[in-house]
Amino acid sequence: MNIPDGMLQKLESMLGKSNLSPHLVRAPGRIEVLGNHTDYNSGFVLSTTIDKFVWALGVSDESVRLHALDYNEDAEFELTNLIPVSASSWTKYASGIFWAFQRRRHKVGGVTAVIHGDIPQGRGLSSSAALEVALTNLVLSTSGLKLNPKAAAMISFEAERLFCGISCGVMDQFTSQLGKLNSILSINCRNLLTQDIGMEFDASFVVVDSMVTRAAGDAPNERRHECMKALETLQEAGWDIQNLSDIRLEYLAKAEDTLDEKMMKRVTHVVKENDRVRRGTDALTKQNLSDFGIIMGESHASSRDLYEVSHPKLDLLVGISSCQEGVFGTRLTGAGLGGAVLALVDNTKINDYSLAITKEYEEETGLIPEVTPVSIPGGVQVEIL
Repeated sequence: MNIPDGMLQKLESMLGKSNLSPHLVRAPGRIEVLGNHTDYNSGFVLSTTIDKFVWALGVSDESVRLHALDYNEDAEFELTNLIPVSASSWTKYASGIFWAFQRRRHKVGGVTAVIHGDIPQGRGLSSSAALEVALTNLVLSTSGLKLNPKAAAMISFEAERLFCGISCGVMDQFTSQLGKLNSILSINCRNLLTQDIGMEFDASFVVVDSMVTRAAGDAPNERRHECMKALETLQEAGWDIQNLSDIRLEYLAKAEDTLDEKMMKRVTHVVKENDRVRRGTDALTKQNLSDFGIIMGESHASSRDLYEVSHPKLDLLVGISSCQEGVFGTRLTGAGLGGAVLALVDNTKINDYSLAITKEYEEETGLIPEVTPVSIPGGVQVEIL
């Protein structure tokens, strides 16, 4: 791996010496291919890595000293008295990693490290999970601790979910940690079983950034609360379920007798989205891109109308994309309420698609979207230099 410009020089200045043998970690962002808001409902998701990253370069130390190159900000803390907080600054995510290691009773040391990333923030591409995975693996490497990949991903997940209080599921951290080159990751969020699906077809995912940001925790926290309320209501009515993903599609209509309109919308989305992930997995395995594209469209409509996490500009991008030649399907990706949409596009049409979506979106909104064809680099990488 190449060290991004400025990282090594900054680390040397922090330590007051050169000729280091630092540990370098590169953790990718991710796109949610299918399975919107199903992960924290113990459902099914499809996701994959993108070639945007967070890097962490560091050495072991007694305490923690971090420098965020992109913000020109420092963070320092001891490894004692780490207290969970409801906050989402990068320093809170960082301290959450050490808290999660301690919670799992792993003995790790501190680090002096420099952090840098190029994942757009607030765009639904999971920059926070990439930061967590990068730091988790840096600490593992500098401490000489071996964990299996899923256990490492759980450290990152618990830092965000339990320490920072963000109602996420495991998808983001699992994808950044476990993703494989040119493969889509299928995750059963109930039992954490995973499957790799090779991208062995002549089409690629394209991320189109709407340039509309959102607060990281707003949508997941609110929707998770609504789903928990619906689950409790059904359990009180005698439903023998542990989560909403336990509800079988054929029994969904019976929930109307118990739930109010809003709760019924949320539950319907979760149950049918799980079914879409199952059908989508089958379509991708068979390389049936036409069917998969239709399922992507169904997912977006459900996220918009039933889960209510879309945004007018996301809907506009989906509408424009759907009219372009070579586009199999398109949908919002990530938590929603801003961020990006995802399109599956014939490889021979990607340039035409990029030009058309940019022109039409700018004419409608005055905003210039960032259009990024996705290559799939696989999960986190660690190297001692």
